[in-house]
Amino acid sequence: MVLLLLGSGLKSLGMTIAQCYEEVGLLLLFLGVGISIFASTVFALEHDCPATTFTSVPAAWWWATTSMTTVGYGDIRPDTAAGKVLGFLCILSGILILALPIAIINDRFSACYFTLKVKEAALRHGEMQKRLARGSVGEAALGGINLRDAYARSVQEMLRLQNRERASTRSSGGDELWW
Repeated sequence: MVLLLLGSGLKSLGMTIAQCYEEVGLLLLFLGVGISIFASTVFALEHDCPATTFTSVPAAWWWATTSMTTVGYGDIRPDTAAGKVLGFLCILSGILILALPIAIINDRFSACYFTLKVKEAALRHGEMQKRLARGSVGEAALGGINLRDAYARSVQEMLRLQNRERASTRSSGGDELWW
């Protein structure tokens, strides 16, 4: 019921997240494993150094989380050369892990968005057909718009969106649809 009140962009975002829950779960799994590996490794390298900022495993976990998902805050940082190389590898792997599922999610978002646009155009088209069949709506009720022209525009919009959807859902290997 709540989705009926939202715009088509937000609806398609919700549909995309619902359809991509495996990819999002896999992304979180890879991030969790990477954070665990880098946190434990950097703690083992840095905890014996004097005046280290890696005082505990949770502090190393925080450093690995911020390094993999952002560029870090600078509150915790490695001091040794090996720790700095590990920090570079942590940041690089975070960028790669976060970038991998973006293409899949983008394709699904585009498909959901166009599907919703076609459904909205079909609803508007159906409403125009009902109005035209009734013939009870005059030009004054539409604000001076000719009903026949409005119907023709709704048909054109539906055809344009259907052609656009067909073009966006073709696979690069042939004419079959990707889903």
